[in-house]
Order: sequence, then structure tokens, then C-alpha cells
Amino acid sequence: MEPALIELFIQLIATQTGLSIRVQDYAGLAQKIKARVKALKLPNPQAYFNLLSADTVTSQQEWKQLIPLITTIESYFFRDQGQINLLRGVILPDLIASRQKTKTLTFWSAGCSTGEEPYTLSILLQQLLPDWTNWTINILGTDVNEEALQKARQGLYTSWSFRMVDPEIRNQYFSRQGQDWKINSKIQCSVQFFKLNLVKDLYCYPNYTAIQDVDLIVCRNVFVYFEKKYINQVVSKFHHVLKPGGYLITGHAELNHQDCLELFQSKIYPESMVYQKMIGLIEESVLSQKTGLTSNNQGEHLLSSSGQHQDSHLKIQPARSLGHLSETVKLPKRTLEEAKQYFQNKQYKIAIQKAEQFLQSSNPYLKSWELGNKNSEGGIRGQEDRIGTRNLKPEIQFDAYYLLAQASANLGQYEQAIFYCKKALEIDSLSIFPYYLLLRIAQEQEDLAGAKLLSKRIIYLLPSSVPAYLELASIYEQEADYTRAVKMYSTALALLKSLPPSMGIEHLEGVTAQDLIAFLEKKRLVVDC
Repeated sequence: MEPALIELFIQLIATQTGLSIRVQDYAGLAQKIKARVKALKLPNPQAYFNLLSADTVTSQQEWKQLIPLITTIESYFFRDQGQINLLRGVILPDLIASRQKTKTLTFWSAGCSTGEEPYTLSILLQQLLPDWTNWTINILGTDVNEEALQKARQGLYTSWSFRMVDPEIRNQYFSRQGQDWKINSKIQCSVQFFKLNLVKDLYCYPNYTAIQDVDLIVCRNVFVYFEKKYINQVVSKFHHVLKPGGYLITGHAELNHQDCLELFQSKIYPESMVYQKMIGLIEESVLSQKTGLTSNNQGEHLLSSSGQHQDSHLKIQPARSLGHLSETVKLPKRTLEEAKQYFQNKQYKIAIQKAEQFLQSSNPYLKSWELGNKNSEGGIRGQEDRIGTRNLKPEIQFDAYYLLAQASANLGQYEQAIFYCKKALEIDSLSIFPYYLLLRIAQEQEDLAGAKLLSKRIIYLLPSSVPAYLELASIYEQEADYTRAVKMYSTALALLKSLPPSMGIEHLEGVTAQDLIAFLEKKRLVVDC
């Protein structure tokens, strides 16, 4: 296809959807266009372009066919643990407290894909609201992809959608239905799904009632595919429908350097940056004094310690949500086994304190992550580390650092988790476990390049790693490299078929071989192994 015609298709897609097609995706787009030309029995791509450009019912129907081919629907429950912790510990409790009089909350998952995100919001609210039935809860899930929305309305998911979820949560809110999991009606009834184009459509329900007075908009990993001018348009619309004091949450760094941020008050937390619609100068000043939250569009207070931000979280969160007030108390030095026990009980902050105290007990000069990280460019840190490791067996050092990495990741403190993973790998560079954790962090941060490199490294160390093949396949699929995607999916399927059906897959908690076989056989990309 001629480059000039490809450019016209790209401009048309951007105008219709806001999507920006990357240069590396041009070839993949051309193949998809040719496939639709063939399916419609059109003479050439120019005729297809003319069809899409027309303002007709036929054109609208064809956009419904094309959009699923050019959008990514990869999602899973409780995605981005850092932002989940921020929602559970800060944002949702704040909104619940401020809406006690009306007992009404409206959330909007914009770009909801197959529904995992809005259902996650519904689960979080039920966990935080003991009087759930006394509230009016409206959770909207919208997407431009009708195919994804159909799956969302069904509420039926494979085990792959729970790859970052505690099995206890899955078992509580879902029921087994064959090889899949069905969301319970209590969660499902609070969520409604409908098609909405963020760029072109009016922000209204299917009955043309305006979407308004929204308390929280979650629009993650959507703007990364948008052209800049459409990002500003959409965020301005979001600002219009939010209530004063309402929040906008996006993917990490998706709105960096965007003009539309002037409409919001940016708030910086250790887990993420969020955007709040201003309440008014007086009210905002009072709010800042009460919570101690950073509220500066330029991020002037970003250098304040993450410990200070964590303290502010603990002051305003319900004790039942993340924690235990005892987590802020300095505890005496004990054993690594205590840290492991706290980790098993999901008391991650105490687990970190205990593990750091355990390491420091062998060397009073050993720095914590924060101090060690600040000294990383020089100073005597290297000497301290050498001194600090001499009194511990390597396998015990490894266990301590890996535990610190896991607990930090579960709190959404990814920089800290990466630091501790690297410390563990310095001790045992062939261990597969830190690499799996680093892969999980790369997935959460939408770092495709990092995830690809880590997946290949895991396969080099462990050629039978099903999760690594699946991650590589997913990345290749997103890159429209379908030949490699098929190869990776096929390899994973072959490995799974060699395992007992009920065998659990390591690093994919609660997922069995038969679960993944069913998932892969539904994907028509995979050839018969």
C-alpha cells in the first residue's frame, strides 16, 4: 500500500477515535486494512478509505469491525497494585467520607476494555462500605470497542484475568463456571457498560442523559495511544463532568507536559500522581492543611520523603483498609521468620521494617533502602554493603532482600522493589524469582520493552517458563508481530499440555494448566500443537 494512503488512514483513524498509530505499527495496520478490503470484496484500499470516510450507516458498521482490530483489549483485575492501594487507602475513603450525606457515588472507567477495571472498583467499594445497600452506586464502563464491551457485560473471565489477584478475592466475588469464572450479581448490578467514543461522542448515557457529577474517573493506559490534541480535548471534557473535589486517575506519566493539567490540582503520592478538580481556593487550602497532601502542579514538593506521604495516608485511611496503626511503630529487632510471618499476614509495612532490622542487626552501618539509594552515586555505600554481608549466609541474605522486594511491590513501591530485586540478584544472579517480580513490575508500569527483555531472560534461565512465553506473546501481539505471537502462544500451549491438567502454574497464583489451555485455545492466533 502506498505510504500516502497509509497516512490518510492514520489521519482518519485519529480524527474518528483519537488513536495515534505508531510508525512501527504501519505495516500491521496495512495488513488489517487489506484483510477488511478482502472481506468486503472491495476493489482496493482506496475504496475502503472512501467507505470509512462516508457518513453512512454502512460506514458506522464498518468502524465497529475495524476498531477491535486497532485497539488493545488486554486487561486484568486489580491492575497496578500501587494505584489499587492508593484507591483503597486514600481516594475511596476520602470520597466516601465526603458523600456521607447523599450516600451516592458515581465512578467512570473510561476505556474499560473487557470490564475488569470497573468490576475492580465495585469490589473495592464493597470492601470499604459495610452499609453498601444504603448507598446509590453508579459505576460506568465505556469503551469504543463493542466486542470488548460484550465480554464485559457477560462478566465471564478466564483465570488469566486473575493473574495478579489473591485467590481469596476471586473465590469471594466470582463463581466457577466450567473453565471460567463468573462475577457475582451483587458486583455486576452496580456496573453498566455502553459504547462511547471519547473524542467524537457527547458524554451521555445511551438515553442521552448527560454524564455529570462524577466522583472518580479512571482512564488508564488510554492516552498513551492518543494524539496530544485529543488528550487535551478529552481531559477538558472529563473536568467538565467531574464534581468539585472529584478525582481523575490515569496511567503513570500519561499526562506529563499536557496543557490540560492547569484545570486540575495535581497530587503526588508515592504510588502515583492523581488529579483533583479544584473545590475552591479556601476549601482547597483547608483540605491541604487537614491531609498534608502535596498539591502543586509543578511538583515542587516531590523531593519530600515517601515516608512522609505514607504517614499522611495512614492518618486518613480506615484501619480496616490497608492497615494496622501498629505499622507506624518502631519495633525491636527480631528474626527474619517474623518478617516472613507478617508478610504472610499481608502486613507488608511491618514485614519491611522487620526484614530491614534483621539485615541491620548483622551490621549497624547497613543503610535502609532510602539512605542506600541516596548514597548510590558515591560515598561509602559499597564498603557498608561488603561489611554488612559478611555475617550472613548468602541464601539468608537472598531471602531477606527478596522478601523486601515482594513486600515493597505489594505496596506499589516499585522503585524500592526494583532496588531490592537487584540486591538479591547480586547474591544469586541465576535465581528466577527476582526476575519474575521485575517482570510483574514492568507489566504494571506498562513497560513493554522492559517486560520483553525480562521475559527473554527468564526463558534463557528457565526454558519451560509458561508465564514468560505468554508475556512475550502478548507483547508481540500488541506490536502486531503476529508470527512471533503465534510461536510464543504455541510454545506455551505445548508446555501446558505436557503438564497434569490440575497442576498450578508457578508465579500465576490460582491458575492451573487446564485454565490456561482453555484460554489459549480460545485465542484463534494459536496453531494446533
